[in-house]
Amino acid sequence: MPYCKFCHHEISKFDRDVCPFCGGVNPIDSEYKTMDVTRQIGKIKDEVELYKSKSHLSFSLYAMFLGMFGVHNFYIKKTKLGIINLITSFLFEISLGLILYFTGAIKNALAFLLPFLILFLFYLIVGLIYLKKDSLKDGEGEFLR
Repeated sequence: MPYCKFCHHEISKFDRDVCPFCGGVNPIDSEYKTMDVTRQIGKIKDEVELYKSKSHLSFSLYAMFLGMFGVHNFYIKKTKLGIINLITSFLFEISLGLILYFTGAIKNALAFLLPFLILFLFYLIVGLIYLKKDSLKDGEGEFLR
């Protein structure tokens, strides 16, 4: 907005002839130019991406069948928890397999298959619990649909 060169009040650019405050003639300097602000700011983005919440059923199925790898946590964008889940499952399987193998309880590859089956059954139960639970949130804090 331009200012009157006599009284320094803010006036409209349409008041070029007479200032409405002091009555001064030609209150706007001839060098005063307006500019199109929209060219400076840029176009407002037309397409806004809406956040689509994750599926509750998919989350539960991932937990049931791929839970030992932490896939269900990666799916809902809880990456740190997924990495922790993956590492602890791996350490559990390796350590229990080595214990079973070296203590002589099982002297073949079944020593490493048994911990895998234990983890699978554990996450199958966890997935069923998740399937019944309604108030699950993803990493963005949104409820699963």
